[in-house]
Amino acid sequence: MQIDITSKLDLSRSSALSSRMESLKKQNENLTSKFSIESDSLETKPESEREFELKRLKNVANDFESLLINDMLKSMRKTINKTELIDGGMAEDLFEDMLYSEYSKEFSKTKVFGISEMIYNQMEKYI
Repeated sequence: MQIDITSKLDLSRSSALSSRMESLKKQNENLTSKFSIESDSLETKPESEREFELKRLKNVANDFESLLINDMLKSMRKTINKTELIDGGMAEDLFEDMLYSEYSKEFSKTKVFGISEMIYNQMEKYI
């Protein structure tokens, strides 16, 4: 029995696809087991790991609050009319961006807005 080239090509494609499907299934199983949340796993975390995750959550919440404040400051800065008399050009714009970024980080550290605390309180029950 003689097999022509097209049937060989079809066989190789189907074997390649089946091996690819198997590898994707294994990856899916690995990811599912890695990222699945079970109610028992929330209670059995070691205390040091939980503390580490809570510290990370606190940092992320502070960073998110900083981003929100930075966005608010950018919107406020856009409302200010600049004159052409004293124009720093692109260097001034870059400096102002960095300055307002640092302002927003400092504002988020002072806890005046309280956004990071609300985020932290809402999300800590999931860790």
